Amino acid sequence: MFGKKKITVEPKVLENAIEKAVRGIVKDALNDAESILKDVKTVGDLRKQINNLEIDKGKIEEKNDKKERELEHKIGLEKKRQEQELEIGKREAIVTVKEENLTADKERFEGQLKFHEERFTEEVGYLKNIVGQVLECVKNIGGSDGSNVDDSK
Repeated sequence: MFGKKKITVEPKVLENAIEKAVRGIVKDALNDAESILKDVKTVGDLRKQINNLEIDKGKIEEKNDKKERELEHKIGLEKKRQEQELEIGKREAIVTVKEENLTADKERFEGQLKFHEERFTEEVGYLKNIVGQVLECVKNIGGSDGSNVDDSK
């Protein structure tokens, strides 16, 4: 009753079952291998993409750094230009004031020159008048020939 029962399987059926099982295992192994190869290829592609993105990032950073340096340079040049314009403005203001002072000095000098000329002309007129009066007196004191009347002394 509890004996072993003998199962007989035909060799062809057993061979088909084993072949089917082996084909399934091989097929699963190939699918797994293909999946792993796809993953490896994807990882390789992703690494290439990462490298390309890092290169692009470097180029963009370099470009931005260059723009920043150029901007700083332009700001420095503009600052220098403004400083020079301020200096030129100061010089022009000083020159304008000096020109105005020179014009005022020239007008004052011309006024003084005119005053001295008029005063000198007036003084010369007074001197001519006095010399004329002195000559009249000398003429009146002396003779008609202009000789001194009192020669006996």
